Formats: sequence, C-alpha cells, structure tokens
Amino acid sequence: MKNISPRKLIPAHAQIIHGGEEYFSFLINLIEKSQHEILIHVYIFDLDETGQEILDHLKKAAKRGVFVSILVDAYGSGGINKQTIEELKVDGIYIRRFEPLLKGFKLQIGRRLHHKVIVIDEQHSLVGGINISNRYRGTKNEIAWLDYAVLLSGTISKQLTSACKKLELKKFLPLKINSAENIFPHEQNLIKVLASVRQNDWVRGKNQIRYSYTRAIKSSQKNIVLAAAYFMPGLTLRKVIKSATKRGVEIKIVLSEKADVPFAKGATEYLYGWMLRNKIRLFEYNPSVVHSKVMAVDGEWLTIGSYNINNLSNYSSIEMNIDLKSNELAEKFQNEMDEIIRNDCREITLSEYSNKSYLHLLSTWFSYQFVRINFSLLFFFQSKNKQNRID
Repeated sequence: MKNISPRKLIPAHAQIIHGGEEYFSFLINLIEKSQHEILIHVYIFDLDETGQEILDHLKKAAKRGVFVSILVDAYGSGGINKQTIEELKVDGIYIRRFEPLLKGFKLQIGRRLHHKVIVIDEQHSLVGGINISNRYRGTKNEIAWLDYAVLLSGTISKQLTSACKKLELKKFLPLKINSAENIFPHEQNLIKVLASVRQNDWVRGKNQIRYSYTRAIKSSQKNIVLAAAYFMPGLTLRKVIKSATKRGVEIKIVLSEKADVPFAKGATEYLYGWMLRNKIRLFEYNPSVVHSKVMAVDGEWLTIGSYNINNLSNYSSIEMNIDLKSNELAEKFQNEMDEIIRNDCREITLSEYSNKSYLHLLSTWFSYQFVRINFSLLFFFQSKNKQNRID
C-alpha cells in the first residue's frame, strides 16, 4: 500500500479500545489520573446510569482543581438542559451545547457536532465512535453496541486539544498549561504508530476524513475491512470501491442486522445488490447494533473515529477521525473482524439477496430514497450555513 499523506503523520503511541466496559474503564481511569484539564466532545451524553457515573468522576476531578469542559450536541444530548448546565457549573463542570435547535428566532438545522473525543492534560486521548450512554456500555439486559475507539498518548493529543478548543467558548478556557509528561497508566500496552488528526466540517471547508477514505481505497492492493454503521456511500466513493474490487482487492464489510434509526437499515440494504454484484463480501452482525466507524487497509493502515460513510457525515456533521499507520494495529483489527465474522455474523450472498420478494426490494428502495431526500434537504440548509457563516 502506498503511503497516505506522510507529511501529516506524526509519531504517537496507540491502542485500540473496544466499546462496552473496556472503553468506560479506560475513560474512568483517565479521569482519575487527570491533573490539569479534561476536554470532552460528544454527540450523545445521556443522564442515565452511565452518564451519571461519568459525571460523578468528573465532579471529583473538578474538586481537586482539574478544569473540566464538555461540549455536547444540542440535538443528540437533548436531556442536558439549561438547568442541568447551571447545576453542573456549581460543581466546577462547564458544559456548552453545540447549535441549539432554536437560536433566537433562527432554526438551526443540519450541522451537528458528531465528535466523540476526550483529551486529558493535552497528553492522553480517546477518539472513536462511542457516546456516553448505557447502550454503548451495555447493561444486564442489553449487550453493548459494537464500537471502537483509539487510545492515544503523545503530541497527537496536543493537536486534538487545539482542534477541540476551537469549538469551545473562549471565556471557559484556562491559561495554556505547560505540564511535564505524565507516566501513562497503561504504557506497556501502547504500540508505536504514525498518526494524524483528520476532520470533516464541510461548512468550514474541511473534508480530510472523506479524502483519507478515498485515498486509502484507491491505494489498496490486497484487502479492505470495514466495520460500518449507517453505510450509504455516495457515487464517488462507490466508483472508487468498484475500481478496487476490479483490480482484485478483497473487501469485507461488517454491517448491523439490527436497526436503531428508522429507515437506516433499509437504505443500506438497498445497496446490497450493487455491493454483491461487485464481489464485496457482506456480513450482518447479530448480537447488537453495529455503531463502529473503522476501516483497515492491507494490514498496514486504519482510520477510526466518528465519521460514517454517508453524505450526512460528508456535508452536515462535524467529525473527527484518527488515521494510523501501523502494521500491528491494522492486522490486529483485521484479525478481530475475522473472528467476529466467524462467530457472530451471517454472510449475505448474491443468490440469497436475489430471492428477496419484490415487496421487500420496494421497501428498501423507499427507505433509500427517503434517506437520500433528507440528506439533500440537510445539504441545502448547510449550503445556507456556509454562505452565512462568520469565522
């Protein structure tokens, strides 16, 4: 595989973290070890048992003098209202809601904060697709959604801090802290990698993640493994994927059998025929919802973060991914996907899909058109935002 944007890759230490209890154990450990500053950007911060436990740990950190700043999406985290914000401010936790749906007399539609980024003391960070909610951690009655994050240590976390602070309220930010390097609590498990912070924010002209996906698929030579939520690639990316399969690249995609968003499953399933005819191997994961956003290429490179392969992530949401060049991590992820495919997935074949009833195919076509039209409407509102924005 050819090098991908080598000038933007910097040395770092990294480890892939699974969703569920593993992720939240690492998050709590990081909060407990924090000394100066905690930045959290997240689409969903529910005030359920998981959310309350994380807030309890953040309150303890604030009491010992750690600056705690949280940016949540106003739509995704609708349970966090003005009263909650004022109550948490008393405990030393500062929360801002990104793009309230009603801002004065103006309706804010389309642009959403979709980050799932946590940075501790500008040194350690978690970036992935995992929100703060019971469904991402799992409960006695529900298996955690299939999701991933990457744990990072090193200068890359300073870049993430800078990117996050551009979306923060300036009056909440403390003076720049020049802290000494801390000893990371799980240093022995971290792998040396080359890493790059990648962002998508179409309104501000950032299309880095989409470019990473396109460049990686174009450069692929052997295999691509995707664990994808809400998979609905546009025409350009479909052409790139089709070209990869024509030159012999094996592509495996793990998708969700269960739907958490109305019409999303049907819209993705409408593309099954196209994918199968182009020799893409499709696997539906059964135990829970697939919410991950990870792609590994040729056992050398992977990207992980909040970006979904659809036009909502391309043109509406603000996304954050980390690109990683590492044979060890890419191979580890690909091997894990192979194990998940063997144990927890059902392969969809072209013969099976061809035998679907006309009524079923019509329903998937309707779902696809419904989602596509909604994406187009959001793109229209985003175009207005782009024309009217003030940087």
